[in-house]
Parts: sequence; C-alpha cells; structure tokens
Amino acid sequence: MADSMAEPIVHIRDLNSWYGRGKDRKQVLRGVSLDLAPGEALGIVGESGSGKSTLAKCVLGMVTDITGELAVNSPRPQMVFQDPYGSLNPAKKVGWILEEPLRAAGVKDREERRRRVAKFLSLVGLEEGHLGRRPAQLSGGQRQRVAIAAALIQGSRLIVLDEPVSALDVTLQAQILRLLADLKEELGLSYLFISHDLAVVYQLCGRVAVMTGGEIVEEGDVDEIYDHPKHPYTKKLLEASLTLD
Repeated sequence: MADSMAEPIVHIRDLNSWYGRGKDRKQVLRGVSLDLAPGEALGIVGESGSGKSTLAKCVLGMVTDITGELAVNSPRPQMVFQDPYGSLNPAKKVGWILEEPLRAAGVKDREERRRRVAKFLSLVGLEEGHLGRRPAQLSGGQRQRVAIAAALIQGSRLIVLDEPVSALDVTLQAQILRLLADLKEELGLSYLFISHDLAVVYQLCGRVAVMTGGEIVEEGDVDEIYDHPKHPYTKKLLEASLTLD
C-alpha cells in the first residue's frame, strides 16, 4: 500500500530533457512534475513518441541532458522491458541470467547466489527445471517472469516497467499483471508503469499521468481519469483502449 506521507521514492519538478547535440539537439520532456510514493504503482500513459519512455530513462539515469529537479530515493532501481527476449542473453541459461546481477553486485558466495536465485524463481512462479533452459526454450510469459526476477534479485524497491505486457496475449497479460500486483504487496515495491493502454494501467495502478508532446496533460486517481477524463487526449486514449477491448 502506498505511503503518501513518506518521502517520495521519485520526486520530479519541472523536468526538461534533450536528445542530440548542437543544431540536432531536440527537447523531449517539457516541464514534467510528479511524485511516486513508497509502495505506489503510478501509470505513465501515452502514445509512441509522447515522452513516457524518456521519462523512465531519466529516472534510471540513462538520460543526463536535463534541467529541473529529479531525486530518486531508492538504491539500484531496475527496468523491465517490453521484449524480454531482447533483454535476456539468448546464449545463457536462466540460472546464469539470474546469478549475473548478483555477481555484478559483488555477491561472491556461490551458495548465497543460488539461494537467492531459488527464492526469486519461486516468487515469479517458475520452477527449478527452468534454470537449465535458455530464453528461446521458454514461452513469452515465462521469459517475462525471468526478466522480472532478474530486476528484483538485487533487492531494488523501485521498478520501472516499460510496456511489460504489450507483447503478450490477453490471458498472459492478466497473469503477469496479477504477479506484479502480488510482488508489489509482498516485497513493498514501487512501480513506474509505462504503457500506451489506459485499460492495462487501470488493472495495476492507483494513479495515472497522461503524457503527450513531452508534457503531462492530466494526472489523477485511475478511477477518476477512467470515468471522467478531462483532456481531449485522455479521452482519445481511453476510446482506443475500449475499442481494443
């Protein structure tokens, strides 16, 4: 459950960002302000090119040409990508993939690494037999579960989810969203959930910010935004989500 009285996990005020240099330098984010409370799942919604993925990369420190205030009060924030097959090393087995973040973090004890791997494998609903498989030998849903376990295994409490279910069919989407909701409660996680689909965000997030043209044009409780959208762009996104349903 979100703690609205605690210090925000992410605090952003008047954030502007650019890509490129010189005459090719292009502004992407324009005056973005938002807070993410501990234990909260905040949806960032918009079409391709709206700036939502750039905002996620700013939070993770991947974009540095910025102005404004940006404070991330969580160690080792991690990202889960849309395409787990592209984010997982296809040449390595699941056991290696899950141990690698621990090796990178300096966990030298092999048994400790294996203990943590077994714990997080179980948390995401996979079995010991999956450890010996490579990504190509897993289903799309299983690959996304591995990617989630890899993001969590170092103990991060802030997870940025960039379209994590858009490559999955509706049944698998529901399973992964339910898993994310369970993990959030069990581990006390905070999510920044990037999506183009308001209907998907509604299933996981308590609050949503709608982006277009690098700006937040509407923000609020998901029920209020879903039932009473004010901005024309929000209405357009909602109509698109309902049409797809």
